[in-house]
Amino acid sequence: MKGQIVFITDGSPSAETAGETAIAFAIAMKLPIKAVFILEESWRNLLGDEWMSAAATRSKFFHWLEDGLRNHWQVVLSEFSRLGQAHNVEVATDIRVGKTEQVIIELTEEAATALLVLPNPHATAPAAAAGLRFNVNRLTKKVKCPILLGAR
Repeated sequence: MKGQIVFITDGSPSAETAGETAIAFAIAMKLPIKAVFILEESWRNLLGDEWMSAAATRSKFFHWLEDGLRNHWQVVLSEFSRLGQAHNVEVATDIRVGKTEQVIIELTEEAATALLVLPNPHATAPAAAAGLRFNVNRLTKKVKCPILLGAR
């Protein structure tokens, strides 16, 4: 089989389980994995209450949030890379900013994709806290490769 396995992660327990499954498939199919952390672009449109009415306060808050997100995705992707290396699986990592479903579709179209592995969108926090939301029904109509969902 040709192509790659695209693995979307948010660091949730569902994503960790899905990642382990992606590695098992990569070993069996002898394919590399592209692990991607998606930052939903809508987080930048957060509106604050009165405590964030000042531009300086808003700016400080967004810098704090960006730093927290950056640290989170760096840890998540580096841990997954180490797991892949431990199993002799080639792992490339990436971070994308955009609308989650659109980014997923684009990723599967950019390069030949044999399998798309996703965390379960109905999993409990921290997936909900990370904001990774997508409609599986819409994805199945637009993504041409098989899709595997992580456990709840």
